[in-house]
Amino acid sequence: MTFLVRTGDGPDAVAWYSRLLGRGPDVSPLADLHEWELVPGAWLQVATGAAGVTPSSFRVRFGVADLTAAITAARDLGVAVKDPEVLPGTVAWTDLSDPWGNPLGLFQELAGSS
Repeated sequence: MTFLVRTGDGPDAVAWYSRLLGRGPDVSPLADLHEWELVPGAWLQVATGAAGVTPSSFRVRFGVADLTAAITAARDLGVAVKDPEVLPGTVAWTDLSDPWGNPLGLFQELAGSS
């Protein structure tokens, strides 16, 4: 499974997503395409260098083990992150966007937690 987002400047986009994801791309098969394998078989593709970027119409949400820590880390990077919403005992999530307006988010599964 792949999810593709289009961004502007290549080095800026790779740096931004590398900071968000905590590591550089796993592969860059083309000069303007960079890919991170998020979990086995699920890839985030970042197509760079697009002129007049139109943000995607879908939100890509990343699962995290600790939503509070992930929000703090994203905010420390200068990312505007909304306060989380919580469905008690099930899931907590928040929304953010990349610098090109692509809708992203973070979530933490709460099932089984107290």
